[in-house]
Amino acid sequence: MSNENEIVRVHELLEKYGYHSQSYNILRSDKSYFYSPSGINGVIAYVVKANVAMAAGDPVCDPSDIRNFVTEFRMFCKERKLLCCFQSITERCKTILEKMDFGMIKIGEEPIFDLEEFSLSGSKFRSLRKNINQAKRQGLSVVEYHPLLKRETEWEKDMEELSAIWQKFKGSGEFSFLIGEPALDNPKERKYFLALLNNEVEAFVVCTPVYTRNGIYFDVMRRKEKTPNGLPQLLFTESFRILSEQGYTMATLGTAPLSHEHVDDPDQNRIIKLALKLAFNRLGYFYRFKPLYKFKRQFGPTLWEGRYLAFSPKLFNPVILYALLKAYDPTSVTRKLLNEINFAWKSINKIKDGTIDLIGSTSGSVIKGIKGTGHKAVTTTKKTLHKIPISIKSKKKQTKKEE
Repeated sequence: MSNENEIVRVHELLEKYGYHSQSYNILRSDKSYFYSPSGINGVIAYVVKANVAMAAGDPVCDPSDIRNFVTEFRMFCKERKLLCCFQSITERCKTILEKMDFGMIKIGEEPIFDLEEFSLSGSKFRSLRKNINQAKRQGLSVVEYHPLLKRETEWEKDMEELSAIWQKFKGSGEFSFLIGEPALDNPKERKYFLALLNNEVEAFVVCTPVYTRNGIYFDVMRRKEKTPNGLPQLLFTESFRILSEQGYTMATLGTAPLSHEHVDDPDQNRIIKLALKLAFNRLGYFYRFKPLYKFKRQFGPTLWEGRYLAFSPKLFNPVILYALLKAYDPTSVTRKLLNEINFAWKSINKIKDGTIDLIGSTSGSVIKGIKGTGHKAVTTTKKTLHKIPISIKSKKKQTKKEE
């Protein structure tokens, strides 16, 4: 099957079964596709990093077929000696995979907005309304841009410049895996909302369809380093209004990574909670987890849905964390985060917890499991393994004292 024909096939499956908010992004060229050998109508998109097959979101199939389809994919991975993982699955998929003896980690929460009920009335949104009115007084407006109907050269030039500014700040290229891209050269079904000031683009968002939920996923946002106060608030709320008028009933701003405020997970053991908390506070300097959660919360989501990392075999291997980060940012994760992963894992495993079994529980096994990691990075990491972050030392002393 040619690549073009395969994309058509995957797109048709998405139109019929696409439930996950980010499922449209499995059409990106970095994915491989698994189809059922027994004839189940569906597709699982995945990448292979560090001997881990990382599937992108839920299997795209009828919900009644998820169990059998995942069984086939797990066998496919086992035959190739790959760990089998599903990243950012929904709660309905989590329920099925747990019964199949997958290990499970809650990796965040996703805000869901009912566009038919969305309103900014009431004291709860007083501050939000103030920001929006301030943006309007400064002359900002929001429009939907339709590049397939009429190209606006100056707008697109502004959008490309904003993307270049963002890349320079991040220090690498666009994220991939379950995150999209502006794709102005090939918009397809993407929607573009622009915040304009004197007809210049101050910021924009790129949205993709969530087919079976009559919804829209706010995928990519780019803006100038300095923008008028209230711009993001105006951009998102006006986009919600336009989408509602077009007949969409659901919108989502995407997962707030490592958020645990709204969906309780009593099965999450202490070590995993500590690992996530450490990642939230220690790695968050780069990915800005906390501000991202607070930003999404201000719009008053109708509900929050949990998102999960599922893995088989059930015993957690720290190389999964490396594979996950490598899937999202393949060009720079080794340089920026490999040392942090090993710091964290070495420290976490000094805390005894009888509720979890670990394979590859030392930091050295992370290094062993990673294929293609530069020699310099490995050498640097090994030199750091004797160090324990102060926050973990304090937590351990406190735990002993309490006991």
